[in-house]
Amino acid sequence: MTDKVTDKVIEGKNIALTIGRQNILDIDYFSVRQGETVALLGPNGSGKSTLLKVLMLLQRPSAGELFFKGEKVDWNRPLIYRRRMAMVFQEPLLLDTSVYKNVEAGLKIRGVSKNLIPHIVTTWLIRLGIDHLARRPVRFLSGGESQRVSIARALALEPEVLFLDEPFSALDAPTRVALTVELAGIIKDTGITDVFVTHDYSEITIMAETVTVLDRGRVVQCAFAREVMARPANRTVASLVGVENAIPGLVVDRSGCGLTVQAGPHLLQAPAVTDLTSEKVYILLRPDEVKVSSGTSAGDNTIRGTISELLPQGYQFKAVVDCGFSLKVILSPDQVIDGGVTKGSEVFVSFSAGKLHLIDRV
Repeated sequence: MTDKVTDKVIEGKNIALTIGRQNILDIDYFSVRQGETVALLGPNGSGKSTLLKVLMLLQRPSAGELFFKGEKVDWNRPLIYRRRMAMVFQEPLLLDTSVYKNVEAGLKIRGVSKNLIPHIVTTWLIRLGIDHLARRPVRFLSGGESQRVSIARALALEPEVLFLDEPFSALDAPTRVALTVELAGIIKDTGITDVFVTHDYSEITIMAETVTVLDRGRVVQCAFAREVMARPANRTVASLVGVENAIPGLVVDRSGCGLTVQAGPHLLQAPAVTDLTSEKVYILLRPDEVKVSSGTSAGDNTIRGTISELLPQGYQFKAVVDCGFSLKVILSPDQVIDGGVTKGSEVFVSFSAGKLHLIDRV
């Protein structure tokens, strides 16, 4: 034991995991502060779920140190730490019994007083909006209802850390959004420390304060959610957070308070960037940050182009504009259905300099 006071609930140092000849994890440092919500983001096979298993003491790393509230984890006694945690999986792992008994089960296992259990279970069934399902067998539940039971069961344990491994990925879009918003509110109200794995960057904007991005077992960016969304560290991170435009460019002027960048036949204005190591860059820009019109408009960057592709995307449309380079943009239904924008239409695209983010092109 240690008397060291720390705001870090979980802290990992030099965590490495090798299976056979394959390096699965190689993480210099990872931490979660008290009351913080951290999202783990990364492409398939990046090590997100494996890192979660290490943090939950379900997978012992090949090397490194793990600390829980300042105390170095004793891997010979993992249960004493696991009992202070709870987990929600992608697929609800429910007992073949009633909703009530599923939420009750974990409390019984952890030795909670029989007199307290009914109140705790009922409280969380009401909080998750499933109290009317208390006596229903879980095999008759919908996917969203099942996941609500799984979340209620985890939160009823009052864990010091809640882990979630893509808990909403199997749900339909409306259910996923509603449950994400609801869970974010619960986490905020309770102040619980939370680590969740996701592929969906929209969940980050709702739930996370901090984002750790993994690629091939390494941390490639760790920052506040808004920083990762606005200033992705590389093209991998950009693709994960919805920045679909990565336009090759060349910095031709660094004078003044911004940069002038050559992209195809056009000169674009961009913010000054201090950490570029060469003149060759990628210009990162979100499709929804581009305005499309039939005429010129005032702005830092306005150029002419032709719609080369046009595809529906939900209630909107995604188009590719050929303007000397390919630029993905979002169009409203009014522009396409009522406005007459079709494949082959000539348009003007505009975007402010402040919406561009430049990274090295290596």
